[in-house]
Amino acid sequence: MQLARHALAPIEALVYGVSYAFIQNLIRSPEPLDPQRTWHAVTRDMPRGTDWIRMHWPLKPLRRLVIAAKMKQDHVLGISAHYDVSNDFYRLFLDRKYMFYSCADFRSPTDTLEQAQQNKADYICRLIDPRPGEKILELGCGWGSMLRRLYEETNDKSNLYGLTLSREQKAYNDQHNHFNVDFADFITRQYGAEQYDKIYSIGAWEHVRPKEIPPLLAQLYRALKPGGRLIKHFFCRGNEGLIGPAACSQIYFPGSIGSSYRYHAKAWEAAGFRITHCSIHDYRPTLRAWFDRLVEHTDEALKLVDVHTYNRYLTFFPASWRYFNDHWGIVTRWILEKPRR
Repeated sequence: MQLARHALAPIEALVYGVSYAFIQNLIRSPEPLDPQRTWHAVTRDMPRGTDWIRMHWPLKPLRRLVIAAKMKQDHVLGISAHYDVSNDFYRLFLDRKYMFYSCADFRSPTDTLEQAQQNKADYICRLIDPRPGEKILELGCGWGSMLRRLYEETNDKSNLYGLTLSREQKAYNDQHNHFNVDFADFITRQYGAEQYDKIYSIGAWEHVRPKEIPPLLAQLYRALKPGGRLIKHFFCRGNEGLIGPAACSQIYFPGSIGSSYRYHAKAWEAAGFRITHCSIHDYRPTLRAWFDRLVEHTDEALKLVDVHTYNRYLTFFPASWRYFNDHWGIVTRWILEKPRR
């Protein structure tokens, strides 16, 4: 078994790059990975020559082919692979009040994960500016985290709606929150004209493929009432091209690939939106907090998931931390307004 595990590494390195091969080799360990060794192994500085290979292989034409092949699968398969692990498993490392699985706002080194996620929830609530009676839709609503925060603000549950492609999240919302949550792909769904006052998403736009962005924006623009807002919290690429380690994202989110900051901004304006807010945020403290909390609950995690799944998440957090620490990705928040007639 160990021989087969290591034999795959050079093949994967040739096709997908050394970062992909290295991470997959860690994940395939038959034993739970050592947390601190794993964090160091994934986030450490590498020799210049190794780092050059990591950044430039596969070559650009092969990179595009590899990613294009991954983009052919249905969105529901990729979402299910990551989110339908176990609601109880996610509860081990997410904040205890809301269960946010997106970048928190650590304003002080002494902030707990719970306080940081409350900071984020309050920030985005101000961007949405919900009012009782307004019809508000969340794209990719997760475990209903932000819907709960909006309900605290408006006390109007009947006008809050959510969409998710995770069956586990849909079941959680039905059991615990009782919001109007549908199991549906927000990317391909058809929306009624001038149906919503506000539409927002938190950590969901990363799953929208580049070619899907313009038609989706056209749909959302049509679905908003004049003067309505599209609020977005997501991370995007800092540059236009795909970096060498781009295939690593397919380990964790198969079938998803981000677009660049510039591509998004141009697409929003082309759709007719007016940008009225943009801010940049730091994902790294959240990723480290999730890692530490998962490690703290290792024994409980291994009762809920197999070793392979545990190892996948134990590498996901430092790999993502490195992505942002190397400034390949940017966490952004936006308000896009549909002009009044």
